[in-house]
Amino acid sequence: MMNWTLFFALLEFLVLVLGFVLIAFNGWRRNLVFLFSWMLISIYYFVTPLYFYLNDRRTIWGNNDMEGLVGEDIYDFYVYGFAYFSLANLVFLLGYFIIKQPKAFVIQRFNFRNTNLIVSLFVLFFTIVVFNFYIDGINIIEVLTGSSENVIAGKSGGSNYLKNLSDSIITTILLAYIYRVDRRFFIIMLVLSIGLFLLMGFRYRIILIILGIGLYRLYELRSFRFLRMGTITVGILVLYIILFITVNRQNFIYSNYSSVQYNPINYPVVSLLAEQTRGALDDINIIKYYKTNSNPQYDHGVTFLYFIVRAMPRSIFGEWKDKMYPPPAFSIIYEAYNLPVSWGNTGEAPLPYSYFLIAGGFWFLVVGAFVVGLLLRIITLNRDCDLIQDRVFLIIICLALFMWLTRGYFPQFVDHLVFLLIPYLIYYSVSNKANV
Repeated sequence: MMNWTLFFALLEFLVLVLGFVLIAFNGWRRNLVFLFSWMLISIYYFVTPLYFYLNDRRTIWGNNDMEGLVGEDIYDFYVYGFAYFSLANLVFLLGYFIIKQPKAFVIQRFNFRNTNLIVSLFVLFFTIVVFNFYIDGINIIEVLTGSSENVIAGKSGGSNYLKNLSDSIITTILLAYIYRVDRRFFIIMLVLSIGLFLLMGFRYRIILIILGIGLYRLYELRSFRFLRMGTITVGILVLYIILFITVNRQNFIYSNYSSVQYNPINYPVVSLLAEQTRGALDDINIIKYYKTNSNPQYDHGVTFLYFIVRAMPRSIFGEWKDKMYPPPAFSIIYEAYNLPVSWGNTGEAPLPYSYFLIAGGFWFLVVGAFVVGLLLRIITLNRDCDLIQDRVFLIIICLALFMWLTRGYFPQFVDHLVFLLIPYLIYYSVSNKANV
């Protein structure tokens, strides 16, 4: 008897292979943003759900709760998941490659190096983020040393806008690496940033720093044939850092340093990575909701526009803004999860395809995936990967896409993109004026 789940999983695999072939033919350096996105899609929408299907995973949260299964049993809907993912990935691929890339670039950009400006931007953003917590009565030094009962993870401080400048710190670190800020200053910047992000519970920001530097190093490569043992060693070290941060996240948040686990032998590597990339299970849960619900709800794309609501100052629109939350997609997601009331808000985040389904169903997913591919092509089309300024821009797009493709919530993606771009725009606006 035909196993249709494995059939559609194979179909998705072939679509993914087609994408990698097109990347190889069109040049991976000139299409690194798409390659980066395609690799994330391969992991989150193919490798991880296939792993869970083969291991008989029946709910998002696992099969071993004391009271039985918690949440919807999605096992019979993996087949729809792989079918939907295959088609969405294919139209995303078509949307991107439907426009030919130019053979040559004529745009002139200057290579401006001002390490003092980079350090100044870092000091500015770091100081603002730290001061933002002082406004709220939180002393970060006391939190760091464990002498305070306060934690800053999950806290907005005086203002969410100021807190979000932590994303701008990431770009200044990237610029500092690229333009070779004095090593002593760079190490200090890196240590301060990672320390702050650990206290804030921002493991993803630390990953973004690693990804940003790693992507720049990839741009420096002319061919994967030049990868050396040192690069492989660094890759293993990066994997360890990601696992270390994930395993010890709560220990750093609560300054419980004595409980930090350093030995990677104690890390359940495969299951840990799978659990951290299980967002496709949420999407399959959403698919089940629309397949089995006689009167499903849609938000008609309103949640995609919530970046406008997020941008409105609470000091002016506070009461009205509070009434606008939660976004309409969230209530649909919670209904689809069908969790016990005692579980409350789990913070479980579906991936982008879920939000397209919630906006308007299957055809909205198809059109939406195509449009995303098309927009990604348009945004990156006239960027020359041999120019540092364009490389930085493309890396910033990758970092913002990482947050969207792994967390799914589009308004948050817009937030990340805007704050990542702030130091980029400041630095290169000064650069252009200096070269006029």
